[in-house]
Amino acid sequence: MPDKPALIRSDEVQALPEERRPHPLDATLVRHTRSLGDAAGLTTIGVHLVRLEQGDTSSVLHFHQQDEEWVYILSGRGTANIGDAQHEVGPGDFMGFVAGSQPHNLHNPHAEDLVYLVGGNRLPFDVCDYPKIGKRRYRVNGKNVYVDVSLLAEAGELPPTDVR
Repeated sequence: MPDKPALIRSDEVQALPEERRPHPLDATLVRHTRSLGDAAGLTTIGVHLVRLEQGDTSSVLHFHQQDEEWVYILSGRGTANIGDAQHEVGPGDFMGFVAGSQPHNLHNPHAEDLVYLVGGNRLPFDVCDYPKIGKRRYRVNGKNVYVDVSLLAEAGELPPTDVR
């Protein structure tokens, strides 16, 4: 029997601790996160309530090779960077990123907080590429290792990544 509640009421969501999460590859990129999936005991799916303050960016531009990811905007406005394009987004907008999709992230240039739900798989293994900075993350059973892709390619350890 699970020890986590299946139903988390609105007041309980608001009472969840909001974590300040700088990106591991760029500490200037910060999001404020409440982990709804963790609170409900989900283990194979991540679901997070995220708040970006003015000037904040969600992550380094990235794409996943195995995991799928989605974003649903609840309030505020922002800029979705998808591939080489920028898209204004607001409440009710949805983005879905299949494995191998174009690199993406969100930015909030506005005074009002950008609030959204984000989620995706938590497969035992994922590769996440950061093409603009030449990094790759390997996640194996929840543990992350970051590597410089160009050094591995030069050493013949892996083919160069597809820079999108």
